[in-house]
Amino acid sequence: MIYRYFILALAACALLLGIQAPNLLTQYQQRLAAQYAEAMVYYRQYQIIADRYYDGEISGLIAAHEQNPAPAFQEEAKVIAELVERVKTFERQQRYFTQDYPAQLWSLAWQHDEELMTGTLQQYSFNVPLNQQAIATGALIALAVVVVMDSLAALVRGLWRRRRHSYTSRRP
Repeated sequence: MIYRYFILALAACALLLGIQAPNLLTQYQQRLAAQYAEAMVYYRQYQIIADRYYDGEISGLIAAHEQNPAPAFQEEAKVIAELVERVKTFERQQRYFTQDYPAQLWSLAWQHDEELMTGTLQQYSFNVPLNQQAIATGALIALAVVVVMDSLAALVRGLWRRRRHSYTSRRP
């Protein structure tokens, strides 16, 4: 009896967490869009210089900075290279979120950018969006948790019975 109450409570918690998935996805995408837009402000400025002096190759601009004897320019080469890598990361992240909803959730769970996810979680605002996606996601997560827990409980009960049976059959 207590086991059933435990499973119901676990299912309710999983449902509430699952309902938050679309909200987390939205907040992550908003953070990604904002940081990408900010990075592009500086990237475009360096790209204009690369267009003017290095045939549009930003790698040429970075190489020129690296070869410059002034330490300030050498350090700036690292900053530009990091910016270029950051923009590429943001573009890759944005491509993940042009897929269908299940693929977006998968990307959020397994292919997210750690810095973006940390920032999103730190600034996360809980709400309960009662739309079809949220309810379906919550219900599927709750169902998955209940099935896994019931399967584990059945496995443990089966092992316990088998162990008890082998113990009692050995007694004289």
